[in-house]
Amino acid sequence: MALQIGDQGATTGMTKEIYDKLNELFKPKVPPENLADAQKGWKDLAFAIATGVVQHITNNAQISGLTVGGTVALPVVNNSASGTLTLPQSGSTTGLIK
Repeated sequence: MALQIGDQGATTGMTKEIYDKLNELFKPKVPPENLADAQKGWKDLAFAIATGVVQHITNNAQISGLTVGGTVALPVVNNSASGTLTLPQSGSTTGLIK
């Protein structure tokens, strides 16, 4: 799953999910004459939260314990080699999630 911040209008991505929950929880508590202003504020808040969460995860998530493997064929001049290959990760990495 890709991490999608969404848009400031709260129509897509994580922003929409956060806004929808804020609206569900707080809409009944806001007088109708103030609702449009409150909802605008919730959209801004949702966008700010989603942006911070996604940026934090993409900047700080570490991948560890990764192992890849498969069958390989390695052509060599006048010969060839084939077999299985396993490549274990040698250390934690950051900055790979986009």
